[in-house]
Amino acid sequence: MMTWNTLEDETELLPQNGSYQTWKATIETPKVAIKTSHSALLLANVVHLPAILISSTLFYLSLAIVYGVDYGNPYSKTILNGLQFVSKFHEITITTSLTAIVLHRIRYSLMKQSGVPLGFLASAYQLGALDYLVSAEFWGAATAKFRYKISTWLPLSLLVAVSSVLASIVGPSSAILMIPRLDWWPLNNPLNHTSISTFLPLGTSEIWPDVIGPDLLNSPWVLPESEGCAADEAYNDHACPSAGVKDITTWVENYMSRVTRPNITLNDRIGSVSRYLSSSTTNETLGWAVSSIPGLRQARDMGTFAQYLSQVTLPVGKLARPMLIPSYASLSTLKKPIVQAQCSLFKNNDSNIAFPYDMLKGVSSELTGNSPWLIPDSIDITAPSNGVMDFHWVDMALYTNKSPLLGGVFVSTTPDGLTGIFPCTILSHWTPVSIWLDPMIDSTVRQDSPEPLQILLANVNNKTNKSTSPSMLQPIKISAPWAETINLLNYFPSLNPSQQLTLLESSAANLGFLHANNSWRLAPAGGEKALPWLLSTILSMHVADGLSRVNSGFPTVLYQRDGNNDSTGVLKNLDVVHIGEWVGMPRNSGHLGENYAREARGVNSTHNTEIVWEVKRFGYGWGFENGISVIVAVFVLLLHICMVIVHLGIVAFGGWGVSSCWGSVGELLTLAWRSTGPADGRLGNTSAGIQKMKTWGEVVRVRATDTQGDTRRLELTCWQGGRAASDGDGVKGDGGIQTVEAGVEYS
Repeated sequence: MMTWNTLEDETELLPQNGSYQTWKATIETPKVAIKTSHSALLLANVVHLPAILISSTLFYLSLAIVYGVDYGNPYSKTILNGLQFVSKFHEITITTSLTAIVLHRIRYSLMKQSGVPLGFLASAYQLGALDYLVSAEFWGAATAKFRYKISTWLPLSLLVAVSSVLASIVGPSSAILMIPRLDWWPLNNPLNHTSISTFLPLGTSEIWPDVIGPDLLNSPWVLPESEGCAADEAYNDHACPSAGVKDITTWVENYMSRVTRPNITLNDRIGSVSRYLSSSTTNETLGWAVSSIPGLRQARDMGTFAQYLSQVTLPVGKLARPMLIPSYASLSTLKKPIVQAQCSLFKNNDSNIAFPYDMLKGVSSELTGNSPWLIPDSIDITAPSNGVMDFHWVDMALYTNKSPLLGGVFVSTTPDGLTGIFPCTILSHWTPVSIWLDPMIDSTVRQDSPEPLQILLANVNNKTNKSTSPSMLQPIKISAPWAETINLLNYFPSLNPSQQLTLLESSAANLGFLHANNSWRLAPAGGEKALPWLLSTILSMHVADGLSRVNSGFPTVLYQRDGNNDSTGVLKNLDVVHIGEWVGMPRNSGHLGENYAREARGVNSTHNTEIVWEVKRFGYGWGFENGISVIVAVFVLLLHICMVIVHLGIVAFGGWGVSSCWGSVGELLTLAWRSTGPADGRLGNTSAGIQKMKTWGEVVRVRATDTQGDTRRLELTCWQGGRAASDGDGVKGDGGIQTVEAGVEYS
């Protein structure tokens, strides 16, 4: 075995075995183990500053909802890739901070307290290694039974465990907060504090009325006063209830040829937008359908306003991909119609032909158990008068006033050649909806509740289960004159007057065809059993579309004040001309008179409802919206900051000082190398490894000896049991063992 003779600094050492190899030994100067100066305290804890600064910046970005760059920005990929490196740097700074906290606690326990279990001695160098937390090394130290002086610090085992877990998850937590998310982000002040206001020249109670009466059929803005929505070919006017008949009829034709589902796209030429008329695909044997569609007025507002913004110098006009979300200043939500229809099939030889309503949701419970609502005798149900299809509206007030119901009866010839009578019951409501437009992608009006059946069941379940959330369904009472405008005469010059069909009759007539004997019969895809569902679908779609056009004849008005003067300004009709002076002043001065622009604060008049525009942009940003992972990441980083604050408080007011000793595994090995092992053999047979968990629970300390004369040396020593031998009166080797003192140099 080779041994060494220690000579003076930078001297040659000659191996005693006679080798001619020359060795150099470097003997360092003594060092202070514990420092208490202010500069030392500051220098030792500056390591926490980068992590805290970066974490605080990330908190601000998320709390303030800061927008980064637009999606598609040519530099977005470079920015995102660069932030990956910044996130890694942040992870390193937090891990370094946690290591400093654990090292400080271990140094304090080694030099000033009764010691540290052997398994915790190198724990600061293994933070983030989850295998360490399940190892015998950790649990042997955590379960060690020894007398240990407890101060205000957390137990060392808990500190090590928490720090190790944090070190393993701060990386993804930092990345979650550091890397901006691709999402929709709000644009503050989209109109840049301009004097522009948009409004609808209607009071809030007029926008979605409870009663749909004949007064809503004549628009003072579009149609001549001598005409209205009851006039011939009024279905060519977008503001009239029958304007969607062509699209619905086209769907019926497509259903017969390809069995397409009842979802129709309705295009608006003025707003250049598209709306979905959706009907739920319920069980076809139930004869029940539910249809819904966003309001034309609100959809068109988004389209015309988007066109206006694209032509003016405003921040919103420069966005790569904006989203427009309208709302009304004095109302909590927008609304759309949702219409149920239930039809039943009877043959002319059946008795007690009655209107069904058992499937309708939201019908008054007081109607249950009532006697059947038989079809009035005034309706001829013997055979269709035109040889194809008859339809008649029925005032359901004849039967009940408990629910605002509307009735209708189809009469036609069934596939078996018998006369089929189809009594139908209709129930309509207004229901809340949120709509938005993504004009850079397409012209489709999107909504948060496109499936009408889900809306209906959600509201009905709230009421049935006596939920604290009230039903949001607002009943609609439809008058007979308004309903008649959906069923106008669809005049064909080639047919005799007795052969003419109405709009509803024309739509439903596409469910059949002429036989060879020149007799017309219903023959839908799905057979006779599908007829009640098909007719209820046609009815619900026609009524829903008609309700969606209520008040659509009143255009959105843009009022631009003249500078800061509220009493003067320019009116712009977005429905007629997107930029320019007013075109087509209304004749009804009760809503807007010719002097309206000179009225002070006319936008806030009780005759008008202001439209509030929320604008979002699609891109990368920081925020808490829709981010549970963001909240978890913030919690992780906040936990680290709290640990740093507690640590700094202990360092500042603990009175112990700081130490930079054994900051690496190499320094710790050097200390162990220069130390004398335990004399009682407790660590025997461990040179090739440790198998027993109990061995990791052996407590070690750092104490000072005076074996080198005036300059004392630090050694790792073992706990002796009972009273510590390190309290200054123990003897080890040729000198006493003492605790480490602040400001003293050790070799």
